[in-house]
Amino acid sequence: MSDGRDEVTDRVASRFDSDDDGEEDRQPSEADQPTEKTTDKNAMNSQRAKNVKKAWNAKSIYLPDDLDSQLSKAYKRLDLELDDEIDQLKKTRHFYPLVINAGLERLEEMERNEVLESMERIESNE
Repeated sequence: MSDGRDEVTDRVASRFDSDDDGEEDRQPSEADQPTEKTTDKNAMNSQRAKNVKKAWNAKSIYLPDDLDSQLSKAYKRLDLELDDEIDQLKKTRHFYPLVINAGLERLEEMERNEVLESMERIESNE
């Protein structure tokens, strides 16, 4: 009976250790928190990481339904547009970093009043 349990445990572990970039991300434990040494190593190897869920830092975010819907539609649109150029647009490896990077670049360009107006628009859509 222990062999069956070990087999199930191995299958479950391999499923969650894979780089399938599904939407379900686990929450990191304290042991998963990066040290300065691992953060430097991650920065060097971040684009070459075989499993980004193990190599990169995890962030949980909460979005209102409207933004969540826009994010899903943007992913699907971009995936279709890039279909001829890349094998697969992965959410965790490609799409989310792209969205965050573009947002951070735009945020740096925004004036204080633009930030406040954008925040008000988001809150009024909730």
